[in-house]
Amino acid sequence: MIFKFLGTGGAFDYEYGNSAVWVSLRGKNILVDCGNSVYRTLRENKLAGNIDYILVTHFHDDHVGSLNSIILHHKYFRDPPRRATVLVPNETFRDQLAWFISFALPHPERYVDFKPLSEVEGITAIDTFGMHVKNMPSFGYIFEDEEEIIAYSGDLGNPNILFEKLPQNPQKPVRVFHEMSFFRADGVHSYYQDIMPRLKDYEIYGYHHDPRKAPEDNAVPLVAHYPEWLI
Repeated sequence: MIFKFLGTGGAFDYEYGNSAVWVSLRGKNILVDCGNSVYRTLRENKLAGNIDYILVTHFHDDHVGSLNSIILHHKYFRDPPRRATVLVPNETFRDQLAWFISFALPHPERYVDFKPLSEVEGITAIDTFGMHVKNMPSFGYIFEDEEEIIAYSGDLGNPNILFEKLPQNPQKPVRVFHEMSFFRADGVHSYYQDIMPRLKDYEIYGYHHDPRKAPEDNAVPLVAHYPEWLI
């Protein structure tokens, strides 16, 4: 499996780009999230024409701000033109995505094929409804192939939600990429001190922040410091 970040910052950490991931799994290329900075990054790295599936964690602008641009890229710049394929964990989320897209692209069915997550073997959704923002739908995802398991939290105020969903006694390595805040504010992001106790059990990397603001006592490795995890 190839798992590379297109950006590692939060909504306002523009120097680091919006957090998004390029996953190559079982011969398919999956774009996980597509915030404002992501379309430009895809174009700069000549990846925009190689997307097989798009996967979304939730509807904040730093996670879907480029979605319509990427959809239009499929129609006007791919050869041959095609509809974008968006994987959805359930029908409710599909309907919400279609509604969101329709504000810029009326009749989204002309531009997008929505497919159930089960179409791609090895991806499991973690329903985190209301765990980032009250009453807001959101998802994390677990990716698995023959060699490893990788968990991606999405934005999540309580890190225990993801860790409780990880496979028990796995027979292969487990790596966790968890969004992380250095400030215990309103609980919409996971506080770094709540993640650190899990380091004894898992290989964990933090993202969705400005790494320059990391406190001295932070022990969680930061994705931004590891070139092997970056596009």
